Amino acid sequence: MMMANSNALKSSVMYIGYLILKEIQKQGEDKVSIYDISKALKKNGISSSRQLVLGLSFLYSVNIVEFEEANIWVKK
Repeated sequence: MMMANSNALKSSVMYIGYLILKEIQKQGEDKVSIYDISKALKKNGISSSRQLVLGLSFLYSVNIVEFEEANIWVKK
């Protein structure tokens, strides 16, 4: 059986993508600022901008979100 470290899971791009989507849903608006997403990630212990970029890249690569300048939105 393979065991995963809790810190490894919290820094995975899928988990960060989940946190980003959760914040977009929580805001309840069409577009959300990247600054709001960054604040939400910091509340969850993720302070690196690298992980924000990786999470957004993951969501963009699986065709879930779009972003332009400082705005992020879920594709419909």
